[in-house]
Amino acid sequence: MRASGSARASALIVVVVAALVAVLLPGTTGAANAAPRSSDFDLARMQPVNPDKYRSISYANRGRHFFRADGWLCQIGPQPGATACKGKPRTAPPGVIGVAIAGEQQGPYWVRPGTTFQLGPVSPFRAPTLHAGTRITVADVTCAVPRRGVVVCRNWNRGFKVSRGSHTFMYPKGDRAHDRNPRSRA
Repeated sequence: MRASGSARASALIVVVVAALVAVLLPGTTGAANAAPRSSDFDLARMQPVNPDKYRSISYANRGRHFFRADGWLCQIGPQPGATACKGKPRTAPPGVIGVAIAGEQQGPYWVRPGTTFQLGPVSPFRAPTLHAGTRITVADVTCAVPRRGVVVCRNWNRGFKVSRGSHTFMYPKGDRAHDRNPRSRA
């Protein structure tokens, strides 16, 4: 049994539309989700700091560690692999207030106002500054300030790099549980 010409044309249209949807929808692979350079997330050359001074002992903050870096307020925890920063790069979508990784399975995601996601300490805690060239490692997360104005946080397989001008997200190849990287300027 052979397919008619119209059946083949219909099948071709379905395949083309599916390919276009896969490239254009958020959270799918394509030019907008180009893999970041691995050197952007290599934090081993940064000087480690003692994480104890960055930890809030308030019960309300649930053991989170907080730091500031050139206008960014960031946190690590309370679950292993979780991290977030409050602030908005120029390349972020409208209406966001920060970026977060929920653990090893999801993120990075943009945090929007009105969500239940906690960004920053609940009880009074003055977050110390993490200076350029240093890194902090807590609960399967490492965050660093490679240079002034840039913050990089990562766990084993996810990460984000943010500055006032741009952002880059890192995630496993083929993953769809994250928000998009900015479009490449190729």
